[in-house]
Amino acid sequence: MTIPATHTEIEQIYLNAEMQGCRSICITACNSGDGSTSIASSLAERYILAGYRTLLVDMNLYSPSFSPIELPIRQQDAEMPWIEDRRSRRLFCGYPVPQDQGTMLMYKDPTTLKNIVAQWRDKFERIVIDTSPILNINRGNIPAQCVASAVDGTFLVVLSGTTLSHQIEEAIDILGNAANATVLGTVLNTRDQPTLASEICREIDRLKFAPKKIRVWLKRKVSNNRFLSMQV
Repeated sequence: MTIPATHTEIEQIYLNAEMQGCRSICITACNSGDGSTSIASSLAERYILAGYRTLLVDMNLYSPSFSPIELPIRQQDAEMPWIEDRRSRRLFCGYPVPQDQGTMLMYKDPTTLKNIVAQWRDKFERIVIDTSPILNINRGNIPAQCVASAVDGTFLVVLSGTTLSHQIEEAIDILGNAANATVLGTVLNTRDQPTLASEICREIDRLKFAPKKIRVWLKRKVSNNRFLSMQV
């Protein structure tokens, strides 16, 4: 799922982080597939559009989404790392998931990771890190709470209609109490929940006895209704 960087919800996330003075952001979720990678990519693109030198880091070993790529670049930018989103083919300055055990162990240590983020901040104005799901814990993952404790702020992505309330409470408890991370807010992903307007338009299409012009007119009226088009 690709979310436009100019989407209203991405703009709200961007403004929230900027008003809190956060230069490094962690995007995590309760479960895999909740949409943290899509949010991280779009937020990084929003920072780029704002003119910030932005670094996108993939620490989601549970479901890696970026591949390293080499580009023909100028000599002064030779050390600039580049990654490619495997689905959208968008390019970012960033690091893919670590392949060697040494780097992975460094990322798992909160103090070491905090120092690494500080080094990245010397070269980049904004840093966005995508993590593994906070509730999917195994020895192969970099714990999301370690990443959250090393950055300025964290957003928790929640998939509407799928994520359970007790999972959200558990994730926030881990972030706030165990990791002492700054939770900037939760992002409600309504990908699987169509608007009421969409449902009404679908039912209008089933009214085959009504003339096509009438159905088109009704669907246009419903689609233009702001109340019916709201996500719930």
